Amino acid sequence: MHGDIVYIELACTSKETLRFYEKIFRWKVKESFITSHKYFMFETPGKSLKGGFDTLIKPSTKGPQIYIEVDDIERVTTEMMTDFDSAVVLKDKTLISEDYGYYALILDPSGNKVGLQENIKKED
Repeated sequence: MHGDIVYIELACTSKETLRFYEKIFRWKVKESFITSHKYFMFETPGKSLKGGFDTLIKPSTKGPQIYIEVDDIERVTTEMMTDFDSAVVLKDKTLISEDYGYYALILDPSGNKVGLQENIKKED
């Protein structure tokens, strides 16, 4: 659809970053040979977004902010902190509103600032 976000690129300073997104978010990552430098393409589990990890991009905590939907922010941040020494929780789980759920902010192993978003679980 016209105007949809369909591709993003993130900085990648180490293979640890690739392993991070594969393990924590279940992204499929594979090396690409479309450039002369190291570049890895990814696809999200629902195939709703594709992108790349570029070794020439510098990590940043400023600029556009991406958010990744997760089922349980606390489980994700606990797993992240257990398995990845270089990952950091910048802001713990925080309520946005009953309509929008919760968010948290992290730094991935390359130093990219990434948001996590968790929907409110509706009672049946």
